[in-house]
Amino acid sequence: MNRTKTFLVLILMILATAAGAQTFKAGTFIYKVIGKNTVEVSSADSSMSGNVAIPQTVRLGDTVYTVTAVAERGFSGCTGIRSIILPAKITRIGKEAFMDCLNLNSVNIPYGVKEINDATFCHCEALAGLTVPDGVTRIGRYALAHCKNITRFNVPDACKTIGDKAFYDCQKLQALVISASVEKIGIRALQGCPELRRVNVEPENKFFTSQNDIFYDKAMTTLIKYPGNIDEAMFEMPSSVKTVEEYAFENVKKLLVVKVSPSCTKIANMAFVNCEKLQKAICPPTLHQVGMDSFFGCIMLDQNSIPGDDFTEFDYKKGMVEKYE
Repeated sequence: MNRTKTFLVLILMILATAAGAQTFKAGTFIYKVIGKNTVEVSSADSSMSGNVAIPQTVRLGDTVYTVTAVAERGFSGCTGIRSIILPAKITRIGKEAFMDCLNLNSVNIPYGVKEINDATFCHCEALAGLTVPDGVTRIGRYALAHCKNITRFNVPDACKTIGDKAFYDCQKLQALVISASVEKIGIRALQGCPELRRVNVEPENKFFTSQNDIFYDKAMTTLIKYPGNIDEAMFEMPSSVKTVEEYAFENVKKLLVVKVSPSCTKIANMAFVNCEKLQKAICPPTLHQVGMDSFFGCIMLDQNSIPGDDFTEFDYKKGMVEKYE
């Protein structure tokens, strides 16, 4: 008798799971039931093109479902789509939902969405702008990576986290405004942004700050990003800086001389990679750690002159060693 009851319970559980996972096609989309009278757009035909609008509701038999989500990879690889309108009741957009939509140039983010998920818009190369609702609390890893036409981005007011490489290879990004709520920014979030001219942090932020368009932690002990398109030939770090982050000076175009902070003890891996015009770095005796390939691609410098622990100043081009002042 107990075995029979157990078997019946298992059958009911299987049936309930199957009902919860019901999928169906309506119009040009495949939907999946995810709750009582709610569905997500599960997938779209990769040959879809032009301007696309997801309906607010969809009917299956006698039931009307509200569309509240776009599934993980729901539109991934739909290279022909140029614009997409999401219904107002959408509250979730899955990982990689629009990844590789190479020609997507316009999309609205409904106010109920709380996350720009990992790689959501990765490789949306035609996307020139994106307005994100103030209620978004997280921008995921690679969320906007390879969006090569975005020129400016304002981090929403409620955002607390920006993931690793979130803006990686945004080649035309010129300005980033970081809101007061941001508490964590992942590694290399701004790697591969050669046109970046300024990073501005709202003064109320408790974790980060900016000075003269350069990005630091709040105490200004870590230099996170020196924008590559700043129009200066000489830069003297604030005396508070102890660490220069990975890729902090990557691809800086016009910098000829940098004077490292007298408090600095570490220059991280790849910190000055591809600073092609850099001729001189003036470093203090406190600097005891120069990371792997810190000056890789600095073609104006003598790559055989990477300093040891006892240096005070080095000029790769001329091999000079002088007193730090």
